[in-house]
Amino acid sequence: MELELWSEVSAAISAIALKWPRHARDEHSTALIVRVYHWAALHDRPIDWACNPDNWTTATRPEVLPSQSTMSRRPRRADFEQFLLRVGQRLNGKAKPNLVKRVDGKPLELPNHTSDPDATWSRGVSRTSVGYKLHTIASGNPMPDAFAITTLNVCEKQMAARLIPRVQGFGYMLADTHYDASWLFDLCHHHDHQLLCPRAKPGTGEGHHYISDHRRRAIAMLETSPAINSFGQELYEQRTEIERDYSQLVCFGAGLGQLPTWVRRIWRVRHWVLNKLLINAARIRINRRKAVNA
Repeated sequence: MELELWSEVSAAISAIALKWPRHARDEHSTALIVRVYHWAALHDRPIDWACNPDNWTTATRPEVLPSQSTMSRRPRRADFEQFLLRVGQRLNGKAKPNLVKRVDGKPLELPNHTSDPDATWSRGVSRTSVGYKLHTIASGNPMPDAFAITTLNVCEKQMAARLIPRVQGFGYMLADTHYDASWLFDLCHHHDHQLLCPRAKPGTGEGHHYISDHRRRAIAMLETSPAINSFGQELYEQRTEIERDYSQLVCFGAGLGQLPTWVRRIWRVRHWVLNKLLINAARIRINRRKAVNA
């Protein structure tokens, strides 16, 4: 499976490299830097491990490998992350966002004794933790429709407000109770989506503050008796798909496990997690092809 994952992503890197401009002063192309970094992420090894030709197979090893210092410097340039994002678009193919989308956040926790100056304390998985967070909007494509990696203390509603404008199409946006805010319902409607999330205390009054009409619609959809209209509740049952997406992201050999000790500082976390998303997208593409050919 490891070679299958590598072949899938490597083909996408090669396709992007064909039209990617190269700086005149660069000794190594951006595609090569991305390829070496991805080889390390695929094997859960430090970046300097991938600079050693002995750690490559004959079929996968590039003719020339960059030095460790080059691999430390080049990923900080903007074109490195831009190239990775283009690879993600390539892996998505011509897939379009579905009618139903899901938004959520996944904590990326670090040990409590970490000295990472960028990591912050906030609510993690059932406890107060320190680390980062992956925010995604997903609709069933290999790559999320929109995503961002932030420190752990960044509000999920605020990040949803930044991600929703990036999502194409229209439809329903499913979320949990953390996203229940009238201003977010209005924002979703402005971008052609109906936010659907339950209230913390269903069945209670609305209070005396501003209530969005789109929030009232969500309340009606979720709190109306199924005997009268079950559409809203049946639709909301699809929200747990994003929890399964997060589970599958971490449950295979090269998946997104706990951040390793050499992945500290926000830019390293972003690059590492983005590479793990590419690996997961490759896994999804391979599994779907196998299912079609079965």
